Amino acid sequence: MRRETYNCIRRGYTPEVLREIKGLRYFDDADIRFYWQETLQGLSLLKKKKVVNLVEMRRLAIGLIAIELAVRQRRGGEI
Repeated sequence: MRRETYNCIRRGYTPEVLREIKGLRYFDDADIRFYWQETLQGLSLLKKKKVVNLVEMRRLAIGLIAIELAVRQRRGGEI
């Protein structure tokens, strides 16, 4: 996931990712884990479809990256 995170930030999605991280600030660890599982499930369901809504796929990918960065930030790492 690290390469995908780097590529997404490099493409200019940083404002959206930072907005998602700010939204996750008030979630506790259990809520973030649940949100992470639901996001992964949503991505896997979209991958199975023949026709995919790219806006929804992008939103889920940005949410997944924000979760990864928020967890890393809570563990004491830098963004």
